[in-house]
Amino acid sequence: MPSSIGNDDNLNSSYKPRMSPNTPGKLNYGRTFLIGLAFMTSSIVWAYYNFIMPILLKEFFIDIDAGNFLDLYVGIIMVLDNIIAVLMIPYFGAISDRAKSKLGKRTPFIIIGCISAVISFSILGIISDSRGIGPFIGLISVIIWFNFSMSFYRSASISVLPDLTDPEVRSTGNAIINTLGAISMVIGLVIPIITGKFYSTQLLYQKDLSRALGFYLVSIATAIALGIFLLTVKETPTGEKFLKIGEYSIAINPITLDYLGEQEKNIEKKEKPYEILKIIFKESEKSTLFMLIVIFTSFLSQNALETYYSLYATSFLGLEEGEASSVIIIAPIVMIITAIPAGKIAEKFGRKKTIFLGLIGLSICSFFMIYLKNLILIRILMGFMGIFFGFVIINSIVIIWQMAPKGKIGAYTGVYYLFSQLSATFSPLIAGSVFSLYKIITDCDEGFQYVTLFPYIILWEIVAIFFLNYVKQGESKKFTTKQINALRIEHEN
Repeated sequence: MPSSIGNDDNLNSSYKPRMSPNTPGKLNYGRTFLIGLAFMTSSIVWAYYNFIMPILLKEFFIDIDAGNFLDLYVGIIMVLDNIIAVLMIPYFGAISDRAKSKLGKRTPFIIIGCISAVISFSILGIISDSRGIGPFIGLISVIIWFNFSMSFYRSASISVLPDLTDPEVRSTGNAIINTLGAISMVIGLVIPIITGKFYSTQLLYQKDLSRALGFYLVSIATAIALGIFLLTVKETPTGEKFLKIGEYSIAINPITLDYLGEQEKNIEKKEKPYEILKIIFKESEKSTLFMLIVIFTSFLSQNALETYYSLYATSFLGLEEGEASSVIIIAPIVMIITAIPAGKIAEKFGRKKTIFLGLIGLSICSFFMIYLKNLILIRILMGFMGIFFGFVIINSIVIIWQMAPKGKIGAYTGVYYLFSQLSATFSPLIAGSVFSLYKIITDCDEGFQYVTLFPYIILWEIVAIFFLNYVKQGESKKFTTKQINALRIEHEN
């Protein structure tokens, strides 16, 4: 095992953990919940953003008379904001592995990124009820700023969990994180129901308070979650200033939370973020690569649903925004209830088997959703989809963590988000093209083109199942007390 190097030989004694150590093989549920608040800050924002922005963008395009390919244009704008994430998340994930800070490796990124995201999201609220070329350009500019802010801290917010959690119980830990993510989705989807009561209400400069109020409420909820996280989660210090980027990855013992110093294996070759991806592609054992492909393909279906559900519900089902939100909200509510059992199932029967069950379940539910307009049945199927989405989402990133080399969890988390964001980049374009072409070819009524949404979902779930068969690693390994003691002694020497 590598040891601390350079001028940091005395830092193992200087940088003491600010929280109590973990019990090997057991999960600290309270602490994990608080760690999850960092992830929750982004989840609240994305839930509302993904619901409202396609509707908002389509209204802008209609206002400027953009032509026939409106769904494709919506997809293009939703892609533009993801390009930043694709480029930046792996980079910021890798440099957070090397962050020297009195607040720990990840916290400075969370503070800077989250505050910037809250400000930019609030400005989106100001622009939301304006129309015309000028406001449209302003909208796109703020979207880019907002997404840069989210990319800055996304990987760091996720990496806090594996940094401070025994690998043996990370599936359950990640289940708690995703439970908070589902709660965030519920909050984000409840907001359109609440703000719908203020439809056409004027206040000061706002012509329609309902849209703007949604952005403001989300920003407030995000700021509250950040505040609680900062007050309760105290990472082990890795430096003496607020933020400085070191030369090498810094390790924290996930059991004792001891500072282990910069990692010696990086001396001869300092791996840049995208060099991590090259290493993964060159590995003789391709499980990591195949798992990343599973993530990419399965998220193609998820991102299509997130991007176009609001248009499907309002145009095809004929629902108002608030009612449309009340239908899809069933999925995250059910996910809240079943997330921790999903983690337990994975720990008992295997992560790969649990993901496989999730992909099969999503395909079956999507098949029955085609042409369906009965809201009771749609809500029931949305509930089952919430369960199956949880099976996939909760365990996918845990497999990547398990296969990550020591000191590279942040970088591998960044690669995970690279592939998930690539799917978020391509899926709106592909799905939007399918909708637009279907409408042009069939000359169907406006809204009927969205009936192709669920066959699109089924296609990519089947592709994900195919590649999952080639994943041979990533299951949990026991982290014994003897191994923990040996690790500690080796680093102390």
